[in-house]
Amino acid sequence: MTDHLMIPLQITERQTTYSCPFMEIYHRRAQFDGFAKDYYVVSFKRRGGIVAVQNGNVLLVRQYRFLINGHSWELPGGTIEDAENMEHGLIRECFEETGVRPRRLQPLVVYYPGLDNVDNRTTVFYSENVEIAGPFKGNPAEVSQIAWIPFDTCLQMVFSQQILDAMTVSGLLAYDHVSRQRNISGRRA
Repeated sequence: MTDHLMIPLQITERQTTYSCPFMEIYHRRAQFDGFAKDYYVVSFKRRGGIVAVQNGNVLLVRQYRFLINGHSWELPGGTIEDAENMEHGLIRECFEETGVRPRRLQPLVVYYPGLDNVDNRTTVFYSENVEIAGPFKGNPAEVSQIAWIPFDTCLQMVFSQQILDAMTVSGLLAYDHVSRQRNISGRRA
């Protein structure tokens, strides 16, 4: 492979083309040997989610999503502020959305939804030790419903395209892998 040929010789300074409290869009030009590429990047804050498991069931939240113009079952989670510890932020998000407090978080998967133009580092943890710490207080602007869904049903929902959210798909598939690696296939927390 000749990867060394694909490293830019020069990259221009970051130029913000749009900014709001939720995201920034910026442009950078990368000059390679013989050609240049323009990169327009949508940058979000860090994001994370929790695969919360209790008695073989996974906690999912139901939210309206604009791009599908409908409701989506997803892992609890959301934006984690820059100054906030990722694990503490995810515990806070899960509790605020569901009334459930996950404990003893275990790292599961880290990914970017795209490596050219979407800067949204996403971290997913799992917890098989959860506490119902408060009542669910639905908020249609955020979470309208919660449910404990059998893990195998969650996987079926992924493969039948009933779950489309990338964080949820990645988290569920990664948890399935971890479960199988622990030699407890068929029996999950």
